[in-house]
Amino acid sequence: MVNSRSIKDKFCTVIGNGQLAKIFKEKQIVVNSCIFASGVSNSSCVEEKQFKREETLLIDTLENCKNKNFVYFSSCALSALEYPKNAYYIHKEKMENIIKEYSKNYYIFRIPQLFGDLILHKTLINFIYKSIVHNHRFNVYDEAYRYVIEINDVYMLVNEYLTHSKSCITVDLANPYRYKVLDIVETFEKLLDKKANYEILQKEDKYILDLSSLEHFIKDKGINIDFGEEYLMHKLKEKIK
Repeated sequence: MVNSRSIKDKFCTVIGNGQLAKIFKEKQIVVNSCIFASGVSNSSCVEEKQFKREETLLIDTLENCKNKNFVYFSSCALSALEYPKNAYYIHKEKMENIIKEYSKNYYIFRIPQLFGDLILHKTLINFIYKSIVHNHRFNVYDEAYRYVIEINDVYMLVNEYLTHSKSCITVDLANPYRYKVLDIVETFEKLLDKKANYEILQKEDKYILDLSSLEHFIKDKGINIDFGEEYLMHKLKEKIK
């Protein structure tokens, strides 16, 4: 059976406890769906126990939601074939394949650096924010780039795809502008009016996404979302007041 972390109603089942699950619990999805937001979220994770926990819960949820549209959140890095795949990405790819085998109505949304409330969390944007606020020293790769998306925009786009798109699709959800991590640090410095304490390491960590399909969908459906270079600054400014 699906565990107690799920919320069920006539429209939607939400699995998970984190910020992503919370946003789908608080807002209404207009179609009969299961939102699986209980996966491993730390891309540095190497614990087989954590991977197995997600796999077991995933299969159990798929069995209990056969008549629903099944939504899963994966990683944009899987769309960049040249990007090195660590244990986390290999695990995510395995989860995608399980979903494709079990579900006839799946929607796999690959997301990049996700941010919502600026809380203590291992994700990049939260890590940078907390490090600057608490004056913790950290390292930054000089050639590291990341795509980002804000959590409410994930909700909005998922809802639009569930409403207007066919199922059995895999879609990248990301602001098409790719940020240098050093620029993300600089954005926080400006918003917080505080210098970050970091060391620059000479190392590359980046990939390029083809987001033309997402951009076409947004334009075709008339979705109001302000993607672009200023997206991150505007979204973070709303959270740092």
